[in-house]
Amino acid sequence: MAEILTYPDHTLLQISGLVRDFNDPKIKEIVEELKKTAQEHGLKGLAAIQTGIPLRIIVFEKDGQWQVMINPAIYGKEGKYFKSTETDESLPNIEVTVQRYPAIKIMYQDLEGNDRFYRAEGEESVWLQRKIDMVFGGYLFDKLSKKERKQFFKKYGTYGDTCPRYFIKDRILLGLRYFLTLHFILLITTLFSNLATFVLEHNFALFGFEFAWLIFYALYAKYETTKYKNCTSCQGANVFGTSAIYFGVMTLLLVLSWIFEAL
Repeated sequence: MAEILTYPDHTLLQISGLVRDFNDPKIKEIVEELKKTAQEHGLKGLAAIQTGIPLRIIVFEKDGQWQVMINPAIYGKEGKYFKSTETDESLPNIEVTVQRYPAIKIMYQDLEGNDRFYRAEGEESVWLQRKIDMVFGGYLFDKLSKKERKQFFKKYGTYGDTCPRYFIKDRILLGLRYFLTLHFILLITTLFSNLATFVLEHNFALFGFEFAWLIFYALYAKYETTKYKNCTSCQGANVFGTSAIYFGVMTLLLVLSWIFEAL
């Protein structure tokens, strides 16, 4: 029987990955373990992430039969939002009132990888919305307003690494942007005045300084992206692309310095 993770375990913030290999015997093992764990705790069902497995798998019991949803996604919502007061085994002894749809339509895959569709309403709809939220790294308190979320964290504590108001990596990049802009302005000024010729005399030193700044940004961005997975899960490629663009700008400034120096 697997352990059910509870708030404020950081693992629950992860966005679960897609299941792609349906021939992998581990998938069936995970499903059976989830069923066993749910039964042992007297639960309707579980999402794999609740046992520390970051895969998009949900199991639940209905009419005495176990249902398995792999890679579930909500593609249809019916009715008007209503207030739903909920708790969860991963958020024990805490009630949170959030907005839910009374009915939803879900697309998913079964254990053989076949596409399936499912319509849920009432309590089942609410339960599945909550589990699908968790599959995508969402938690009950994520649906609260900023004021309500602040009150929640004040009352129950926080993860310590929930989404910050700003990312330090963005501040590092903003500083580099200002510096490069100033470098460019001074470089253009050398065409009209001797006051800024030092940018030509120290072009390699400036390039080295800017390159070191860029490396620092990339390393810190990687660290921060890993730390705040629920806020930055898709930004790894963006950091690489941004670094490449800024490196191109720095190289261009170095080439322009050589050209202006030769004039």
